[in-house]
Amino acid sequence: MIETKTEFVDYQVDPGRYKHWRVSFDGPVATVTMDVSEDGGLRPGYRLKLNSYDLGVDIEFHDVLQRIRFEHPEVRSVVITSAKNRVFCSGANIYRLG
Repeated sequence: MIETKTEFVDYQVDPGRYKHWRVSFDGPVATVTMDVSEDGGLRPGYRLKLNSYDLGVDIEFHDVLQRIRFEHPEVRSVVITSAKNRVFCSGANIYRLG
């Protein structure tokens, strides 16, 4: 019999614990800034380079958008930008896909 280790993903996040996103508000405009922490991968030792994307980044982004939607009804536009110089997002972290 082969034993498997189940690793659980915590989908509960709050703005005070975001590792990868910053949000600011200016009246009806919300600015969401992607600034992925290279050492903030979902699993220990899993690096995220050039704003690469993993499930942890996605969980936070979903939380950001839901909070804007339900906690800031005054927002009419969302600007999504990057804090990295000359890079927005390199896409999915292909090393994790293997």
